[in-house]
Amino acid sequence: MMDNIIKKLRAARKTKGLTQSALGAKMGLPQSHISQIEAGKIDIRLSSFLEMARLLDLETMLVPRSLAPAVRSMLSGDGEEASRPAWQPDNEEKLS
Repeated sequence: MMDNIIKKLRAARKTKGLTQSALGAKMGLPQSHISQIEAGKIDIRLSSFLEMARLLDLETMLVPRSLAPAVRSMLSGDGEEASRPAWQPDNEEKLS
């Protein structure tokens, strides 16, 4: 599970076009610390995780364990009938 979270943080950083150094500067951390987090070499503090998620435009939420499979399925599109996720964010271009 932690590996998946780390992968999502790394992917979000790259999608936003941020280097490890730039993200570290926004968080007040050295690039080497961001690198160690992304490599899974150190456990990230909850406060750092929440700040990193906020900076990368990610939402963190607690979901009851019994509902986690349904939430994952809705977000990933896994399921018998789904070829796409059941839920997708609004296209920002359409909102303008």
